[in-house]
Amino acid sequence: MRSALALLVPLLLAGCATREPPFAPVAQVDYTAVGHDPFWMVTIGDASIVLTLGAEEPGGRKSDLRTHSVPRVLPRTDGTVTRWESGEGTAVIAIEARHGPCTGARGLVYREHVTISLSGRQLTGCGGRLVGRGI
Repeated sequence: MRSALALLVPLLLAGCATREPPFAPVAQVDYTAVGHDPFWMVTIGDASIVLTLGAEEPGGRKSDLRTHSVPRVLPRTDGTVTRWESGEGTAVIAIEARHGPCTGARGLVYREHVTISLSGRQLTGCGGRLVGRGI
């Protein structure tokens, strides 16, 4: 009985070690924003701006995520609008966050309305601090 238990413990521990780590595109997160139709998420960290785009078609898999990463730049603020712009050539990303409540998916309310432009494509969503739940 003891030998069976001794064999079972390592197997159980090995099963625990196979869990996938949570998605974290940058080490130190300074700002995040999300949108849907299609899903997208932007994360601004200490060294980079990472835009993650979901599948274009309904029913897409997690493996269909595409990531664009550019060097982080300091934001420019003009009144209630904050802008980041980084990249080169056709891979320029522009992020604009406008202060004011923004209701996102599932009724979550964020601090800002966010517009992202990447290679002529425009995405809209919400970002900044989560401030509550809508009705």
